Amino acid sequence: MADASHDRDNSTPSFRIRPLSLFANLALRRPRNIEASTLGRDAMAGAISAVVQIAYCISFAALIFTGDLAGGFPLGLAGLIMGTVVTCVVIAMTSTFSPVIGGPDSPAVAVMSVLAASIATALAAKGAGTQQIIVNVLVALSVSTLLTGILLYGIGALRMGQWLRFIPYPVIGGFLAASGILLVTGGMEVVTQTDLTLSPSSWELLYSPLYGPQLLIGMLFAVAIPVLARWVPDYLALPIAFFAFLIVLNGSLFGIVGDESVRAAWFLPKLGELSLWWPLSAMIGEQVDWGVIAQSSAEIGSFCGVMAIALLLDVSSLEVARQKTADLDQEFRSNGLANLLASVLGGFGGSLSMNACLLLDESGATTRWAGAIVGLVCALILFSGADVGSVVPKAILAGMLIYLGAVILIELWAAPAQSSWMEWALTGIMTLVIINFGYFMGVVVGVIGACLMFALSYSRIGVVRRHLTRQEFSSNVERSPEQSRLLREEGKRVHVFWLSGFIFFGSSNGLFERIRRVIEAQREKPVGFVVLDFGSVPGLDTSAVLSLVKLRNYCEEHGVTLAFSGLSESMRVSFERAGFFGAARVHQVFGSRNEAVEWCEDMLLMHHEVGAASTHSFESWLESEFGGAVDFARIASYMERQELNNGEFLFRQGEPADSVVLQASGSVAITIIDEHGKPMRLRRMIGHTVVGEMGFYRGVPRTASVIAEGPTVIYRLTRAGFDKMQEEDPAAAAALHKLIIRLLSDRLEFANREISALL
Repeated sequence: MADASHDRDNSTPSFRIRPLSLFANLALRRPRNIEASTLGRDAMAGAISAVVQIAYCISFAALIFTGDLAGGFPLGLAGLIMGTVVTCVVIAMTSTFSPVIGGPDSPAVAVMSVLAASIATALAAKGAGTQQIIVNVLVALSVSTLLTGILLYGIGALRMGQWLRFIPYPVIGGFLAASGILLVTGGMEVVTQTDLTLSPSSWELLYSPLYGPQLLIGMLFAVAIPVLARWVPDYLALPIAFFAFLIVLNGSLFGIVGDESVRAAWFLPKLGELSLWWPLSAMIGEQVDWGVIAQSSAEIGSFCGVMAIALLLDVSSLEVARQKTADLDQEFRSNGLANLLASVLGGFGGSLSMNACLLLDESGATTRWAGAIVGLVCALILFSGADVGSVVPKAILAGMLIYLGAVILIELWAAPAQSSWMEWALTGIMTLVIINFGYFMGVVVGVIGACLMFALSYSRIGVVRRHLTRQEFSSNVERSPEQSRLLREEGKRVHVFWLSGFIFFGSSNGLFERIRRVIEAQREKPVGFVVLDFGSVPGLDTSAVLSLVKLRNYCEEHGVTLAFSGLSESMRVSFERAGFFGAARVHQVFGSRNEAVEWCEDMLLMHHEVGAASTHSFESWLESEFGGAVDFARIASYMERQELNNGEFLFRQGEPADSVVLQASGSVAITIIDEHGKPMRLRRMIGHTVVGEMGFYRGVPRTASVIAEGPTVIYRLTRAGFDKMQEEDPAAAAALHKLIIRLLSDRLEFANREISALL
């Protein structure tokens, strides 16, 4: 996304049909010479890409070594080309993509220019000479490349590549926008050879008769690239524009314009042939001021970070363009190794470039050798020692930088990832901070702003996933009809809150306010119990605990008991330290939501102990259910009374359903055997109810086991006894039918209400 030739549709797969050269067409028609034709296509693609890479390096060197640093242009250009050579060869041989090349990345070069200016300013203030300043800038760039190699290789070796995907997009957008603007303004600085500031006086040179025409031609060059891409293949647009403007400008300046001073103003000064930069020999010298370099550690760190993020963006974009998944950690290791080697050989930071790789595709490259050929061609230009910088007019260099900066800004504007005004505002603020105070401060502001924006957005979601009362949701305990009716009548006194997501300072206060509104709004039957289920909460911070302390104090003032369920061990310890539980507190903690709701139901029933739920005996309950039409004695003669102790089975899973049970007292548990062979309790049934009717009526084996929990009294009606009742006392059998149908209807009605509430 950062530095490369114009690509009109990055979403189009790389195998799209492009006009091929005559050589490539002939090669495709001659299968017997496949190896030679493939090598020829790779060589042609490599030569075209090498021209583009050299043009970029010249523009980037002019951006970094401008003004007082102009004397370092040859060494800087050599370092950029060497970085391109090493990067192309290493990643061409080790990347998971093929073909692939790399080189200096536009955002990283923008940081390089900031780093160079920072060191130059600091050393100039100390009275250092021009040569010493240039040496220190070169050393700083080499150190940055070395540290970048260590960082990238370390990320890949530790398999931490996916972690970078968590960087907020506004942060990425901010430094990309700043890099684009710095490239555009850097193009203007290349022409004027001065630093542009916020002062209007520094911009007056742009309108002068000497520099104004150069900037105009540079802008025309930048516009010519995408315009040419409408008529020629994309991969040829930049080389054609470059050589066309180069020939026309050189011919005009040397053939038409006679004033040597005017021609000199259009070119960088002749500073000698390209020569290699050896950082190790300079580092052991006395000219290096390590204190000044250390003071620029923020810019060096920004360079390393920008290189890592730029690599992530390019790899992700290339995955989409080529419809191939890359090994991100291998890409980090590959690019890290390239930067480590480049730093030793005098090269500056480079990395895989998505657009440069697409340029290879469009040029007809097919194998890894294409990337290596790009490196070899660049090496030939480097070791030839030609003073290429003094041949290319500054207008073309400025146009190249303006074009690259405009590409970044346009792609950023068209990116679908940003949509909200808050993200755009954060991107704009971060851009202004970077331009005025440097990349480090800008990234810090961006990360802090992104975190605050995330906290604000996440707090709006809320942590209450569902809120019901006992009228709509019950525990898995089935109680007697009287108790069930009482709990439905008093159910609004119990509120159950399902919580989800991480609870932090932004969402915890919202939880408190919501529960407070519920308690204050319910006047007729005041809230007595609030169940907070933390089963889907992965964690909470200290501020969340403090907000819940405020909730606890509020509930105690209004006579409301809190019941916590699903707490992890760490959350439970946090609440215990905050004094939620203990002898002096009424609030309770349970392992599951069901246990918490069951306890609240028990507390409600205990409060209404004198009600009908505790006064009916089994016999009187049964007769009231029969409506006086049948007394208990008439059906008792057909049933067998049993007293069970804790752990005894009423039914076993899988056995024939040859009886139905009326539970007179005690408690039974309905359990099944799970896939791991362990018993799991589904429901608990207390008091006056019917058990086992489903299998009995359907004539299928028991689907669950029923076990007594404590002393339990039951009346068992076997199938033989039931048939005898229907034959001898049809009225009693009909009354029993109606009782079972009514109980099933009540269960079904409540289940439907519960399901509707949960949806």
